[in-house]
Amino acid sequence: MSGFRDFLGWLVGKPTAEQAKALTISLAPGGFVNEVVTEIRGWRGGDRAADTAALESTMALNELVYACINIKATAARDPRLLVQQQVTRNGKVEYEEVAGHPFRQLIMRPNPKMTEGDLMRAAIVSWDVSNPRRFFCEKIYKNSLLTEMWPLNPAQMSPRYNSDRTEVIGYTWSDGRRKKDYTLDELLIRSAPVWYDPPPLVSALGSTKSDTAQTEYIWSFFENGGVPQGFLKYKMPLGDERRDEIRDKWRSVYGRSPGSGQIGVLDENVDYEEIGSRLDQLASQTLRSVAESRICMVFGVPPLIVYAYVGLLRATYANLKEAWAGFWDATMSPAFKEWRDFWMWSLLTEFEDESTIRSEKVRLNYDMSQVAALQDDVDLIQKRARDNYSSGLINQDEGRAAIGYASTPGGSTTFARSAAPATAPAKGRKSRDSNSVQVVERRMERTLQQYLSGQYDAAAQAVE
Repeated sequence: MSGFRDFLGWLVGKPTAEQAKALTISLAPGGFVNEVVTEIRGWRGGDRAADTAALESTMALNELVYACINIKATAARDPRLLVQQQVTRNGKVEYEEVAGHPFRQLIMRPNPKMTEGDLMRAAIVSWDVSNPRRFFCEKIYKNSLLTEMWPLNPAQMSPRYNSDRTEVIGYTWSDGRRKKDYTLDELLIRSAPVWYDPPPLVSALGSTKSDTAQTEYIWSFFENGGVPQGFLKYKMPLGDERRDEIRDKWRSVYGRSPGSGQIGVLDENVDYEEIGSRLDQLASQTLRSVAESRICMVFGVPPLIVYAYVGLLRATYANLKEAWAGFWDATMSPAFKEWRDFWMWSLLTEFEDESTIRSEKVRLNYDMSQVAALQDDVDLIQKRARDNYSSGLINQDEGRAAIGYASTPGGSTTFARSAAPATAPAKGRKSRDSNSVQVVERRMERTLQQYLSGQYDAAAQAVE
């Protein structure tokens, strides 16, 4: 109950100057962040240091935070990161996949225990939970060739500085029992200055606390037998010792398990007065919706796709499809562009000259063909192919290819519309319908000849 009162106090109260101070930022010369210590005090975060370990704990303990990060990490498994090389065909510059490229071999199996999807999951979670935003990978070389990458928990990484503490020269990994020092060359690191790319979970800690407080309030309400907190009002003076005795006795019989839900017995000298609120007296739907929408907003996740309460209030199948499409358009696609740039300038340079990359002769690109939310509806694809064929824009083979079918003999012909019945021309005017009929007839004759010729060739080849 006290947790919910704290939540209400947070909701309606005004922060002091000390409470409003949310970020303590250390900037290196030039404005870029080396390391950041962030505290969310009193008003927003419950006097808890919001370091990476605390944020990881928040993710594990709050259902909605976990769901938002998990849906992003799970969705990151579908795209494939490819190496493409520039080619010129008929004067047009195109890109084609380089099969078997060493970069692709590494990214699809970064180490003996992980796949490309596992690596991207670790990257997404590290990036959204760490403070400051960091992603670490240990690089393993064999015969001067990078052959393995092992993601490291950012909560277990601490920077090592030079003698005057003006520059980071490496990192130390420690899980409390083991310890290992890394130079910068031994690590693959993605970082971001906190002044323009702060961790999303830090921003969501206030709403996360209110969401957790509501969950704890409901839990404590039912744990107390569905009865709000109250006090016993005696019609006689009581000393401190007697008060403590009555309080302990009442708690032992009617408090939380095993006595919750039992019947209380009072005499005429005492009254029981409620001081807590019943569930129907709280605007719980509004309070819950505000907290959930703010958490989802920070992570760029539509509430409906994680089945949050605020999303389910107006859920339909059409809304769900639109929510997934919006999630990929607004959140995941920009994120993958950022990760593509990071892999290209931090990892592809291990296998290709930087000049080759800068000249765009080689590049990285994500294959999104396995992302269901980005694919056209099957019925829409077939309708578009039929319409294009019927209008003469494409031939039969092109239409079949658009819907995933193989070509057929004579499939290079276009659709021939049937001629409309000829009508008698107006008296005194030159008829143009007869010319149109002749054009159509010649077109049909050529089409028939091409089809019969194709059938003849196919039969001749079969005989041979």
